[in-house]
Amino acid sequence: MASRNLLGVDIGSSSIKMVELQESKRGIELVRFGIADVPPDAVANGNFVNYPLIVERMRGLIKEHKFKQKKCALAISGNSVIVKKINLPEMTDEELQASVQWEAEQYIPFAIEDVNVDVEVLQHTRGQGQMDVLLVAAKKEVIEDHRMVVREAGLEPRVMDVATFTIQNCLELNYGNFSEEVAAIVNVGASTINLNVMAHGVTTFTRDILTGSNAITEEIQKRFNLPWDEAERYKVVPVDHLPNRSLAREVKRLVRRVSDTLATEIQRSLDFFAATTANMALNKIYLAGGGAMSPEFVSMVSERLGLPTEILNPFQNITINPKHIDLDHLRKHAAQPAVAVGLALRRTDEK
Repeated sequence: MASRNLLGVDIGSSSIKMVELQESKRGIELVRFGIADVPPDAVANGNFVNYPLIVERMRGLIKEHKFKQKKCALAISGNSVIVKKINLPEMTDEELQASVQWEAEQYIPFAIEDVNVDVEVLQHTRGQGQMDVLLVAAKKEVIEDHRMVVREAGLEPRVMDVATFTIQNCLELNYGNFSEEVAAIVNVGASTINLNVMAHGVTTFTRDILTGSNAITEEIQKRFNLPWDEAERYKVVPVDHLPNRSLAREVKRLVRRVSDTLATEIQRSLDFFAATTANMALNKIYLAGGGAMSPEFVSMVSERLGLPTEILNPFQNITINPKHIDLDHLRKHAAQPAVAVGLALRRTDEK
């Protein structure tokens, strides 16, 4: 029987992640997972620079891991996407859809004809005739590039999502819906940090910070004159596993310095959230993405923010099928596929 779940495809600036899930009587099962590195200059700010290489890596993943589902869900983030929470008078879904273009023009910096716009009602303000609405606008050019690249790799694009919200789907599957607390999901990609604050299960604040864990790799590469791949390894390996103590001390110092800069950017965004939102105290931070694989970065974020910080396990509530999954490979990349898992939760009958 064909799976009703779409293939989750996350094309990041340092790697491509693919996740195939299947729903059964036992719950949600991971049946296939693959990740392929891409060079640091192949994807820039969500734009595909080396188009043929991305197609080649995707085809390689599909062949190596024998992905069966060809209908896929994709995500975009960064400066090609604008997400705004706005307050509007209460109206029907039909009225909201009719007025969405006009509302969008007031809030987005792009020409309205260059973007696709969507809205979702978050909640109604009882007795006040108002409702909170999430407005999303994405550049048509970037959407079309994603469609074209997956089609050329032999896949059929069915859903286009925003990375910030796919991680929320992943978190809620594995940790519940947070109806009683305020939590922040921080997805630290190579070139973008996606931030999503949820209050009582509803998105309250989002922001994409246009920097990421590549900043750490670049500093290691420059300091030690290393190839990119080796600098990436230094970033994530525990410092006591490095060849000597002197090197370990220097790597730790450098990683902590750059991590502190990144953590400060996250803190500024959360400070802005706190300053503009009354009576909402943040309870916890969940870290995901490649940056969450750096022990020093995770430690620095926890220190800087002064909040309980946990690395999101995107497979905590998912059954792993050992027939198809290399468990050691999965553990090695455990923090990275949160976006791909969130996408793979989408269904074939969705748009």
